[in-house]
Amino acid sequence: MLESLRVALPHVQPGPLLVCYGDIIFRHSVARQLLETAGGVTVVVNAAAPGKESKGFSEVEVVAASGSGSDRTIRRIGKGRRVSESESSGEFAGLVKFSSSGRAIMEDMMRRLFQEDESCTGQTGQAWNLPWWLEPVSRASLCDLLQLMADEGINISLAMVFGGWHEVNTPPDLTRAWNDTALFLSEEDTVTQVKAMGACLLSEANDLKRPLPIVAKELNVSLERLECLLKGNLEVSDALDIMRKMSEVYAVPLNDLWLDADDTDSGVRLFTMEASESSARILDRKDKTGQRTPYYEYRDAAMSRCSQFRPEWIKVLRVVTSGDATDPDVQMNNGHLMMQTTLFIGPVDFYYRDRHGKVHRKEMNTGDSNYISPFVPHSFTARAGSPEAIIIAVTYGGAVRRAFTELSRVGAKQVAALAGDSRNPQEARKCVLKRCLAAECLTTADLVALLAAKGLNEGRVQDLLQGAEGSHSELQILADVLNVRVSDLLVSPLEDEEEVVVTFAEHSRESARKRKTYVLSPGARTRHQPDLKTFDLEVLDSAMPGESLSCGLHTFIYHFGSEAVELRWSARSGNSRVAILRPGDSAYIAPLVEHSFSVISGATQEPGMNGAACGKGRRLFVVRIPGQLSGETLAEFATFSTHGRERVGAETVQWYN
Repeated sequence: MLESLRVALPHVQPGPLLVCYGDIIFRHSVARQLLETAGGVTVVVNAAAPGKESKGFSEVEVVAASGSGSDRTIRRIGKGRRVSESESSGEFAGLVKFSSSGRAIMEDMMRRLFQEDESCTGQTGQAWNLPWWLEPVSRASLCDLLQLMADEGINISLAMVFGGWHEVNTPPDLTRAWNDTALFLSEEDTVTQVKAMGACLLSEANDLKRPLPIVAKELNVSLERLECLLKGNLEVSDALDIMRKMSEVYAVPLNDLWLDADDTDSGVRLFTMEASESSARILDRKDKTGQRTPYYEYRDAAMSRCSQFRPEWIKVLRVVTSGDATDPDVQMNNGHLMMQTTLFIGPVDFYYRDRHGKVHRKEMNTGDSNYISPFVPHSFTARAGSPEAIIIAVTYGGAVRRAFTELSRVGAKQVAALAGDSRNPQEARKCVLKRCLAAECLTTADLVALLAAKGLNEGRVQDLLQGAEGSHSELQILADVLNVRVSDLLVSPLEDEEEVVVTFAEHSRESARKRKTYVLSPGARTRHQPDLKTFDLEVLDSAMPGESLSCGLHTFIYHFGSEAVELRWSARSGNSRVAILRPGDSAYIAPLVEHSFSVISGATQEPGMNGAACGKGRRLFVVRIPGQLSGETLAEFATFSTHGRERVGAETVQWYN
């Protein structure tokens, strides 16, 4: 590093300068804070020290300081400086400011280190002796220079940051940086993000019946700072600090206050084939001999903090040719909480264990799809070594996943008693009435008396309480007495064939919807997830441009074809954004973002990560799922006063004048 600095210095204009590592990425605010810090020599120190997590503490360029406040200076900096974790102030962030005076000191020391003129020798003409840890100087680091300056009594100031910085040396480092949404927010986006968090705080303050001056006093935060939050004039980290204090002082959960930054580009997040390949990992499972051998290769696909998607590209590595569902080479998993819909590419065998313990095997091919209910054990194997057997497994969380924190507090056993089991509709109907009675503080005798006044005899009431299916008129009477909707009393049975749904491409094509520029073949569907919509979307030659699509659901796109397409979407600014979606690329599209797919003139055929059995042409796997804006949420929102709806999620006024 010092050799690079020595070579560069003659080419740098006189005056102050910044020296920056080439393998770091940081927010504008980090550089701004460095520039605003006084001192001849100032270094950026990240108190979060993320290197401890990725490399281990011994490999971190650690910083130890002495003094306090503006007098705080560096005592130790670099690797192997015998600094314990308790002494550490943080991790050197690879960013140094030299003022004009600091630069003069640095350049003088550089001349001494490289012994470039007569001043570097003593009266006897002998060369200046370097500290042992600086030899050979040709391999010395920037931290070595800074440590020598500190040893010689030169004050080195600290610009402390708490995130907004990453070192990028490995694919996992890149993933960490890529997923640090706040790192990539522009100044304008930061204002929008912080302003939205301020609206959350104001909404909670209204709910707590506390004007802002009282909130400021109780949080020990200046009113001016709260007003800056409402205007968006704070850094995200400062806004989070206020939210933490809000959660500590009041009985308000932090997740009701914290608003994740929008990690999309105007509603779309792209994930390239190369990014997917960089996340590759191979997982082993036991084979019939008991040895652990490769079973799947996993790669990530497009994800966003704005949605519940957890999609994966998976190459099936275990080849099983017996056709036997109980072949010992087939290793079933234990099922998982997330629901799953799967696209198949190539000759894949799909296995699952039903509620009766029987294992089923289905031969799947390119374009086939399925839906798997939570915790149903399943597995996939290849029927042949060639062509490749690939699946796109799109797992996602539904209403239960969104209620996970409350479920964990109450306990699954207690919740099961409230919900019943849809596989036993009579028991489920019994549980529905039981929880409605408990909510209304009604006994069975109370209900019998109330329903008798409505014309239902006691015998029939007892039947309903034991889970008998009521007629529409009976359910209407029940709903009136219990102050609920008729739909709240309905139970949709889960039949055997609905735990796992298998849809074959040849059948999908029979019900395909041909539009002017697309052919939409519906994939796996289930009435128990009515907002799950999957399609095999083929972009036709007539898509120049393609028709616009938009819906209130979250959308995942995977290109499993062989020819690139153009993805165009409408940005919030009103302008259009354009990207190329190649085979193997994927994308996330937020609700209500208008988008389209179009033909690219002169595009060549390339399967990307899809193998020889890819969908020929321009084929997209489209998966739509609900988010927080479910049917129940929208039904509740529809009852709100039209005079205040625009304040939901964007509170702007105090609840009284």
